[in-house]
Amino acid sequence: MMESTAFFNAKAASSEVSLFLDIDPKSDIIKDFFFDGPKASYYKMELEELRLSVIGKTIEELKSLKRNTFALETKLPNGEKPIMPKGLWLLRESLVSYTGEGGFLKEQTDLLCLCFSVTKKDIVKKVLANKDFELKTLIQETMASSACGTCRPAIEKLIIKTRAENGLIKGLDHSKSRFDDKGNWIKVAGMYPGPLIIKLDELKNTWMGREKITGQFEIEFTAIEGHHLTVKINSTNEKITSGLLHALSDYLKSEMGVLFFLKLELA
Repeated sequence: MMESTAFFNAKAASSEVSLFLDIDPKSDIIKDFFFDGPKASYYKMELEELRLSVIGKTIEELKSLKRNTFALETKLPNGEKPIMPKGLWLLRESLVSYTGEGGFLKEQTDLLCLCFSVTKKDIVKKVLANKDFELKTLIQETMASSACGTCRPAIEKLIIKTRAENGLIKGLDHSKSRFDDKGNWIKVAGMYPGPLIIKLDELKNTWMGREKITGQFEIEFTAIEGHHLTVKINSTNEKITSGLLHALSDYLKSEMGVLFFLKLELA
């Protein structure tokens, strides 16, 4: 326990541990680093390592501090890694309390991967530039999610969401028929291709249930291009396949008010 905290002009606290910093107001250099609290001993190794990276550094230098700088990170009681290390969180909060400014350590709401400083904007930009962009591509280019892995579910969700909201269908090349004369995405029934094909798939399943052919046939929409749908059916009988395509097209038109052209996927 320290005798006085009077000389610590920056602090942050949680229910488990508190962090105190002594910052030189003239140079903005961290002169001293102290932690205390009910569970201070539980985070001791993590915070001692953090101390070595903080003492003697300026506030500006600490803005670029990354999670993967540290080897010792205290796990949660269930053995999993935390979304944000306790030490880094306390450090950020103490600096914010001192300066009144946010943006420290780059783990604000826009940052998904704290370990490698990859933001939501970075990921969205990459997806829009490459319709086939996926997690393994991101790892190859930025290393995001390859360290602690905590951000992986959120990144995968953002990739899928961005692709769907912008009409990007994985595996389907762009063509002029998907844009209007101003270069905007063409919406069919008020929806971009991603959400539209999901809606059509739901209708297809409803139709198959109504016709009592669920389990007898497997029908899958594999691509969409404007009003044109590519369909895969597990039947080699041309007459049956043709009948299914026509019947399904009629049903989709009755439900959506739009005529879709169904084309069988070639093996």
